[in-house]
Amino acid sequence: MRILNNIGSRHFDELKQLVAGSDELHIVSPFLMESFDIFFDEIIANSEIKRIVLVTKLKDNDPDLLRKANSLHSFLFNCLTNSIAFRVHEDSKLHGKIYIAHKNGVPIRGIITSANFTDNGLNQNHEWGVLVEDQEALKKVIADIGKVSSHALTREELQGIIKNIDSYAKNEEVHKVPKFDLEVGHLFKKKTVELKPDVRYFIKPVGSSDRPFATTRKLNSDFEKMHFSRRPTPVRIGDILICNGVGTTKLLGYFEVISEPYIWDSTSQWSWELEVKNLCPEYSESWNTFNNTIASIVASYDHVHPVTNVGGSTLGALQFGRGRIQLTKEFAKHVIELMEGSVKAKKENK
Repeated sequence: MRILNNIGSRHFDELKQLVAGSDELHIVSPFLMESFDIFFDEIIANSEIKRIVLVTKLKDNDPDLLRKANSLHSFLFNCLTNSIAFRVHEDSKLHGKIYIAHKNGVPIRGIITSANFTDNGLNQNHEWGVLVEDQEALKKVIADIGKVSSHALTREELQGIIKNIDSYAKNEEVHKVPKFDLEVGHLFKKKTVELKPDVRYFIKPVGSSDRPFATTRKLNSDFEKMHFSRRPTPVRIGDILICNGVGTTKLLGYFEVISEPYIWDSTSQWSWELEVKNLCPEYSESWNTFNNTIASIVASYDHVHPVTNVGGSTLGALQFGRGRIQLTKEFAKHVIELMEGSVKAKKENK
């Protein structure tokens, strides 16, 4: 690790060294330079960069949107002119600034800093950061970014955003308006999970203490059967079961209930059964490669709302053999987005 600053050097020059020998650059910054021309002329043109991933903020009613139109237009123009492949993602809560260089799909070095990707941030302001060369740590950073940022915006979505901002900016009264009324969120698909108001969400362990869920086992990617020791009275058709494996405590996926519960074997300890449909088969196929455990999903939750529908803040009852726990919609959404984000991040890191 090496400490960087804008006192004895410049972040702009550090970016030149960062991309040396790499073929892909990730830029994560809430604020952007309005013109990317110098960046492309002095850094990208003299490198082997073939792809740029940009994560930035496009928050509705934010005055920064007026500058973002120029930034996005310049970025798109320079990528197309220089035959650079690109992806743009949005994170309305973004505050961190991160720059990561890749080689053959593997992060090789990165800068985590206070410096925005602006002329002042990279050259003038008093900024500090650190150079990181720990590949595993950088992979974790990239995975985290993937969990909270939007899906890649299409070229049409980006052009629509630019057009909408430009149209608003033509209003000669724009600078006299005390409160911004400019929205672009409806112009791109946000990576959020929309929960149905009448659906209930449960977390359900699969396996038992004497027969833990083996790391080599996978739940069916299409339809699966779930078993209970007693009739799962609260669970209805259309409800969602978020499953975790007994033993590892890792999440196995989430499933929609498609049948009423019925007795499949009255002599079995798990005599009740119901059928479910896998809603994220890609996660279930690789569940053991993700680090989403019962402890981690609770630890990563903001706890503005309770975890369970009875007001609990933990899932500790699972340790005592509870067959299911009903979750709040807010926590269920958090968990589902973690799983979806894990799948997305894995695809992008291939």
